Amino acid sequence: MKCPECGNEIGEGHLICEVCGYEVQIVPDFEPDIEPQIDNDIVGDILGDNILSEEDMATTRDLLDTTDTVVVSELIKHRAVMFGIIGLATLIIILIAIWGIRRVSDPDNQLNRAKNLAARGKYEDAVSALENIYVSQPDNSEILYLESDYYMELGKTDLAIDTLKRVISSDRYSSDEVYSAYDRLINIYAGADDYNSIANLLAECKYSEITLAYQNYVAFPPVFSYEEGTYDNAIRLKLSANTSGTVYYTLDGSVPNESSPKYDSPIVLDHGEYVVSAVFINQYGIVSDMVTGTYIISNNIPDAPVVNADSGDYHVPVLITVEVPEGYTVYYTTDRSTPTVDSVQYIDPIPMPVKYSNFNFAAISEDGLTSEVVVRSYSLTFPDGIPLNEAVDILKARLIERGMLNDMNGHSDRAPGRYTYEVISAIPIEGQGDYYTIREFYHDGTGAQTPTDTTYIVEIHQGSTAMLGGNAVTGFLAISF
Repeated sequence: MKCPECGNEIGEGHLICEVCGYEVQIVPDFEPDIEPQIDNDIVGDILGDNILSEEDMATTRDLLDTTDTVVVSELIKHRAVMFGIIGLATLIIILIAIWGIRRVSDPDNQLNRAKNLAARGKYEDAVSALENIYVSQPDNSEILYLESDYYMELGKTDLAIDTLKRVISSDRYSSDEVYSAYDRLINIYAGADDYNSIANLLAECKYSEITLAYQNYVAFPPVFSYEEGTYDNAIRLKLSANTSGTVYYTLDGSVPNESSPKYDSPIVLDHGEYVVSAVFINQYGIVSDMVTGTYIISNNIPDAPVVNADSGDYHVPVLITVEVPEGYTVYYTTDRSTPTVDSVQYIDPIPMPVKYSNFNFAAISEDGLTSEVVVRSYSLTFPDGIPLNEAVDILKARLIERGMLNDMNGHSDRAPGRYTYEVISAIPIEGQGDYYTIREFYHDGTGAQTPTDTTYIVEIHQGSTAMLGGNAVTGFLAISF
């Protein structure tokens, strides 16, 4: 059927032209002038040349009227069903659209879609999805955390770092969210052994609790135990650091480095001016800023101790005595090192050692002020006396005789090891002569050598033996055994 308006071919079963929208009328419009003629034509078509009577014509008109009514009724029903279907379909489409819009705009659904993309290895698509979500949800830090993780999976570390820095540089996130971002950043840097970046990151951090939590990665300048200034007495300056590492320092104001002295004990500033500079290098190799302090110690240096025996060669026993300055303590060493408070304290006169010896003496105040060091070197020998090894053999023979040794090798029933003997010094005993002092040592077989409580003496010229008694102050004694 063609449309009367535009001539478009209308498909079978359609009542409206799809082109111009003209509604096709199945039942023609009523026209009074031509209706009788139509009735006659219909009747003629039915009866041919037969002529109907008036009664038959009336019956035929009733039949046609009934037919028109049925057709119109069916048409109305058909159009009502069609409009109902169209309305229902439209409603369904609208509901689906609303559901789709709500689903797309739901944050959880959007995040789950990004996570599902990442789970399938589509990290680039996942990042794009997250960026789209972030536009409408900039307060959701999880978006940036996930985006950073996906960048790491793609090997784009710089982009992962930049993404996390968006969290720490914004004021819209909570302290816990910022803390988490710092933790992720530090883990990324630590995984790459990039400790300098961690130090720089924390140096710019405005949250003290975060800096404190990760202070192992920060090298703070050393802290001095004394403020710089002028002091009347010597001080023991302590340098402390915030974590594990090494402090290096100088005392002349020069810049310290890893070749400078390491700080491991308090620095004694005893007299004069000191410009102390120090740096701290932590366990990750991060170098702190340098800190410097100037100290002026304006006290009096103690007088040097007076030693009665001058350096030289000696052939008679000598007791070395020292005059200790009032208010100070004298310490000495025998290995040419500078005496400190940890060295041997001078108390009683010291028997001069045989052969060669060296002594360094210094007076030290209670606050660590040290005097000038007095150095003495001695050579004590006895050209006309019994040789040292013979003196030792004489003593061992006497000990065997007394049952204290079993043989000259030092074995004894007193212990399973063995004993050895060494000439230490020489002393005078008033009215009895000059003696070698010989110290006894015990060897337990493991290589350890321990001095015993017994010191023996052998007369230098006659070879008589005894045990040493008394002391240098009250006088030495020869005790027979």
